[in-house]
Amino acid sequence: MLSPNLQPATLSPERDTRVGASFLPALMAGKTDEIMREWQRLTGDPAYVPVNFEDNWPVNLGKYLEPLAVDWHQRKTGPLTRRGEWVRHPHRNWLGCTLDAWRATTATVLDAKCVGQWRKLDEVISYYTPQMVVQKDCTGAANASLLIVHGGSEPVEYPVTWTAGYEADVWTRLDEFWDCVTSLTPPCELPSALAPVPAVKTYDMGTSNAWCANAATWALNKTAAEDFNSASKELKALVPADAQKCFGGGVSVTRNKAGSLSIREKE
Repeated sequence: MLSPNLQPATLSPERDTRVGASFLPALMAGKTDEIMREWQRLTGDPAYVPVNFEDNWPVNLGKYLEPLAVDWHQRKTGPLTRRGEWVRHPHRNWLGCTLDAWRATTATVLDAKCVGQWRKLDEVISYYTPQMVVQKDCTGAANASLLIVHGGSEPVEYPVTWTAGYEADVWTRLDEFWDCVTSLTPPCELPSALAPVPAVKTYDMGTSNAWCANAATWALNKTAAEDFNSASKELKALVPADAQKCFGGGVSVTRNKAGSLSIREKE
């Protein structure tokens, strides 16, 4: 028997008249078409045409897999509540989010994502981080996580963190977008501003042929490189102050107009 939660997601009627957190990845990535379409939707622009996802397999698959992923994760980790709940932002009444799940014991908001195996997890997390910035602020959560089904694998929870500077950028861009809505001013083209990926992981690259081949070359030439740099410094130190060019032993050292010295093999 299928879980009662395994149903296509539906939007809250209130969500239809507000900006949802799921729009933030496109906004921060500078996706011009999606940004303009959301502006048209919110302003009632007659040019607005909703996207037809009927023939979009990844989107329709996600509608069914994401609730299943939450069910599965709940079996593994404990109660997950508030599923499908619309939460309005406490200070921006035009903003909100629809929750995939909430873990009360750790005050964590979770959002489920199903992505292709070819997508790098760091890039996926970076792309969806601004959505979690908004979800965390809407709910007052202490923590935020993405529950990712990567290419059909068992869902894995990835805690999502960000810097204060990046969060400020998210709110600035979002408020500027809303100003465009209220003033009926079409938004301008925006550069991508994806979240920086924190360097906190350790990887064993011993199974990478490319890594091991380059590591062997590096080790083989390390001493030679050190000798090369040392000899370069010594040669430059031997150049008289009034010399424009020195040569000998198969090399030449030339001084440019700015006074910098360069070494080349002498032809």
